[in-house]
Amino acid sequence: MRTYNEPLFTATTMNTTLHSAATETAKIFGFAIQAVYTGTPTGTLFLEGSADPSGDFASPTNATNVPTNWSTIANSAQAVTAAGNFLWNVADVEYNWVRLSYTDTSGGTSTALLTARINAKGI
Repeated sequence: MRTYNEPLFTATTMNTTLHSAATETAKIFGFAIQAVYTGTPTGTLFLEGSADPSGDFASPTNATNVPTNWSTIANSAQAVTAAGNFLWNVADVEYNWVRLSYTDTSGGTSTALLTARINAKGI
């Protein structure tokens, strides 16, 4: 079994819409994403998934394997209005990509900071 733990955001200011880099999940059994936010954020954190081709399942014409189509993962939205943290624990992953996103509703004035990591287990 392969495991890994990678940063998605490192002390990133939460004053605009944010999207983490895409993480390929085609060979992952499950993952956890933990977000830690300081200050007073005003917005919503949520997970997005993509079924665009990836890794061994990609078509030969999709050489870069970079997802372009994203959908919000049902029931993943978390409103954030104060310093804190949240952990998503996802099993039986059937989409090929995941990313953590944030929509700011502070009007660009927030000085809150976001740090997040993904921990995954797969083949």
